[in-house]
Amino acid sequence: GIANYYMITPCPIMVANLWDVTDKDIDQFSGHMLRKCVLKKKEAIDVAKAVNMSRSKCKLQYLNGAAPVCYGIPFHLFAGVC
Repeated sequence: GIANYYMITPCPIMVANLWDVTDKDIDQFSGHMLRKCVLKKKEAIDVAKAVNMSRSKCKLQYLNGAAPVCYGIPFHLFAGVC
């Protein structure tokens, strides 16, 4: 699928949903995940760990929160920079 095409290009990690989710829940999830990954200034954070921590921000955390998954290699961002 499309995830394989991103893995062929120089994209180390991709966060995608396994099924359709409501837009409000995925907006909450995305905002929290990006705040954990990009806006952390002091420490490096693993993208997969940020995805896991952001699942609880969805209103339907066991349905919509379980949809986002990481494809690729373990990847750390330090102060918002690769």
